[in-house]
Amino acid sequence: MSASDLPDELWARVLELGAASSALGFRDLCALAIACRRLRRLSLHPSLWSSLLSRDFPSQSQPSSSSASSSSQQQLHPKSIYKTKFERHKVRMAEARRRVVFEAEGRVLACWRRLAQLEESLQAEGEKMKAAAQELDNLERVRSVVCFESKTIPSHVPYVLIDSK
Repeated sequence: MSASDLPDELWARVLELGAASSALGFRDLCALAIACRRLRRLSLHPSLWSSLLSRDFPSQSQPSSSSASSSSQQQLHPKSIYKTKFERHKVRMAEARRRVVFEAEGRVLACWRRLAQLEESLQAEGEKMKAAAQELDNLERVRSVVCFESKTIPSHVPYVLIDSK
């Protein structure tokens, strides 16, 4: 006995149990629908898609407050409703990802700006340090010249080696 010999009722029950137990998802039902005409017909059963709707979109599968939208949704096939809700969910998820990326890019940009400020500050401090070192060098030269001319080192001035240049 092959799988094609099984009656439609048995196949329908297998699909219902799979959808109810989360063993089959919407992708699985769509893949089965592509496999053969018989499975396509069976996978379109409203109870399958209703159980997927209530499982995958539990907060959204409750009746709407407006009677016009609830009556129009009752006329639509549950697969169409599932597809619409899935597309909306996909768009919301893409928007959420874009927001996360945008916020991360903003944080990276702020870090780059802060890094540029720190580099400018570091460069300015380096210039100040060079100027202070140059001034110290000049003061030591003046001191050595004064000490060399007087041939004595005053007691209040610390000892510095005098270049004989």
